[in-house]
Amino acid sequence: MKRLVRYFASYGAKNTNGVIEAVAERLEEGEIKTVVVASSSGETAIKLAEKVRDRAKRIICVSDPPWGRERFPESPGISLENRAKLEALGVEIIDYMPYASVAYSWQASGNVYGVLDLLVMASDAFRMVGGNGLKVAIEVGLMATNAGKDAPGEEIIAAGGTGGGADTAIVMKAAFSCVIFSKEPEKRPEVRET
Repeated sequence: MKRLVRYFASYGAKNTNGVIEAVAERLEEGEIKTVVVASSSGETAIKLAEKVRDRAKRIICVSDPPWGRERFPESPGISLENRAKLEALGVEIIDYMPYASVAYSWQASGNVYGVLDLLVMASDAFRMVGGNGLKVAIEVGLMATNAGKDAPGEEIIAAGGTGGGADTAIVMKAAFSCVIFSKEPEKRPEVRET
């Protein structure tokens, strides 16, 4: 089996259309039915849904949880207008789920014990290996499973970005974030394609 892997010259929102094109092409192969996309404002999810809604059985937009929007004011959440557009496109919205690594979100390095938890280190490792977009794609894939929107073991496409838009899409085996280091490897998430 041969697959095309796309690499962008740099990261960021300017790659959104290229990521959406790659997701659409991968969906053409037929066996993957669910796409999960990080979209704080809903804009990236709208662009993706407009392009792939006829190819994907389910599109899930993962936005920031309420406390995340409070902590990061630059992340306004999904406007009522964008929410209406997403719903009209049949997109499921998750904007209530904690980030997959809650400890990471709450600055675990400053906790009372002065130690990081394993999910914090895993998130940083994902970022070091593939950039922030990879970390975000994995995280929203885990968040969708945590929210019960996809099933553990299901192959999904997850897309994330760096500072807005999308610059990374992966095929991953969905799993709950709490089993990322399970003693049973078959329960763990897997990145299967980039």
